Amino acid sequence: MKRLATANSVVLALLLLAPITAGAQSPLTANAQRALQWLQCTQQQANGQIGSGGNPIARSSEVAVGLAAAGQDASAMKAGAVSLADYLKTAVSTDVGTNGELLIARASQPQAGPTITVIAQLQAAKGSNGEYGSDLFSDALAMLGLRAAQQAVGQDAVTFLKDHQQADGGWGFGGDQFTDSNTTALVIQALRSDGVASDDAAITNGFLYLQSVFGQGGFADTPGSSPDGNSDELAIQAIIAANEQADQTWRSRLDQALMHLAGLQVGSGVDAGAISNPFSKLFATTFAPAAFLLRPLTVSGLAQTTLPLLACPATPTATPTAQPTPAGPVATPPRLAQTGTAVDIRPLLAGFAVLLLGTHLLMRPRRRARRR
Repeated sequence: MKRLATANSVVLALLLLAPITAGAQSPLTANAQRALQWLQCTQQQANGQIGSGGNPIARSSEVAVGLAAAGQDASAMKAGAVSLADYLKTAVSTDVGTNGELLIARASQPQAGPTITVIAQLQAAKGSNGEYGSDLFSDALAMLGLRAAQQAVGQDAVTFLKDHQQADGGWGFGGDQFTDSNTTALVIQALRSDGVASDDAAITNGFLYLQSVFGQGGFADTPGSSPDGNSDELAIQAIIAANEQADQTWRSRLDQALMHLAGLQVGSGVDAGAISNPFSKLFATTFAPAAFLLRPLTVSGLAQTTLPLLACPATPTATPTAQPTPAGPVATPPRLAQTGTAVDIRPLLAGFAVLLLGTHLLMRPRRRARRR
């Protein structure tokens, strides 16, 4: 009986864990495909880059990460003959955060260019206090890039991030008390990439902050704000990176955030597949494929399962309707330009008849006179 009770307990535990595991393994593949389709078909430029302004290296690198999550090589996304991989091969930046994203992309995409130069740039940028950039967002991206390329970052870099955690559990872009969920979610991933345990105080307090910005089915940038796509995406990645979906409460938040993000996706029109955003659809969409596919920034390389890329929709053109050809000439009544009605010739005929009759009557006496 004791063995039976133990077996029943194991079965019950497995049944309880099943939905949690299933939820963590249920990416929204169709949504990811549509986001990638929009990025390729409307945002990719002739030189292969994604976006025409702002920071194309960062946006292109983010899309390359999404392609890696879909098991697709960046060379598969093309604008004409030039691919996204072609653009990333020659991309050069001096910005720490941008180089962090570029290194993540190159570590995940075999055709996106060498990592050695970018590694050297980031290592040279590191200060004696463990800081890489001028803001925590860039620091986190630098750490994630180096770890993706299997490079050590050192305990000083981890300590630097931990020392800038605020009392509310979050991190701010500038390293100050103005915390936000985007920086917090990115720092959590950076710490996890260097092996900081999920139950470490810095991680657990970071999730307490993310809990404070969760509401209305999604994650907001700051407490009390409305949820948005960018915050959903980075929070989803942080949850997966720390394996928080094993907790039923966080599993529920993960599922809700995925549904909220999917609800922000444009359903039709020229922007179908993009994540709606009042400021920039591009900025809100580049991280969406990876989030939909449950791919955190702590994972590198191409996914084993390949998700097909959708073809660009054909541009609709008006096709003229064929008109039947008449078998012979068709009499068309004359039309008056002003009214558009057919001409009634009956009054003209009547007038002509009266004129003939009058002429006939006038001519009759003359004919008689001549005869005389």
